[in-house]
Amino acid sequence: MDGEPDPTLSGPGPGGETPDDPNAVWRRPGAEGSFAPAAPATPTAEGQQPPASQGVVGRLTTWVRSWWHDLEFVQMWHVVAVAAILATAGFGGLDTVDKTPKTFDVGQPFDNNQFVIVVKKARVVPEVVGDGRVLAKAKPGRVYLGVIAEVTNKGSMPGSVSAMFSLPEVPDVWDPEMMSKGKPTSFRLHDQTPLYVLQPGLTEDAVVIWNIPATAVKPGANVEVKVPFRKYAAAGYVIYGASWRDTDDYATVLVPVEAPQ
Repeated sequence: MDGEPDPTLSGPGPGGETPDDPNAVWRRPGAEGSFAPAAPATPTAEGQQPPASQGVVGRLTTWVRSWWHDLEFVQMWHVVAVAAILATAGFGGLDTVDKTPKTFDVGQPFDNNQFVIVVKKARVVPEVVGDGRVLAKAKPGRVYLGVIAEVTNKGSMPGSVSAMFSLPEVPDVWDPEMMSKGKPTSFRLHDQTPLYVLQPGLTEDAVVIWNIPATAVKPGANVEVKVPFRKYAAAGYVIYGASWRDTDDYATVLVPVEAPQ
């Protein structure tokens, strides 16, 4: 029809030649074959990767941080205390120690984990003589108490023999030379040479000697000898490294005291 607009034409769309008609089919939202221009892509920096999805570890870390920040001060200390206990348990800090003192008899082998000890007898003498020479001279008001024992080192490290013995009920106890209070000196029984340490796997008859007051222990009486239980510490000691150490547990033996011969 001359002079009238052609209704099939819809503007500058596909094939359109007249001003755009806002009601044209190709302009309607959702119409099939819509040619509406797409939204421009968001510009990103060159080489920038989109953020990756958070993995299991990341989600767990985020949850722990959020949980920790939500705790009150007292609750935080509870958490720290539990963590410290668990860490201590890894180094044997929760080992149960029997605090009840134990006893053993003369002639009975006693195993303190590092040594097997058989206490045989005790004797008091005014001076210590061995191999034709005086090992410890007589001192006024003092005597020497010697305990004879068979000692076997069952561990894998050398160990001190004299450190295994103490006299808990005897006052004013010294080594034979009165240099160290409370600590005895040990000698080999067969040749009276000093026995500082006993090597692993070896057995030795030893005499452990203290310098004590002359009135402290009399022949015919019993003297109480204390032997500690030992524990091997393989880790956790930065300064000294792995070694055997006393525990809080111990055993005692009552030894009859003989007169000088």
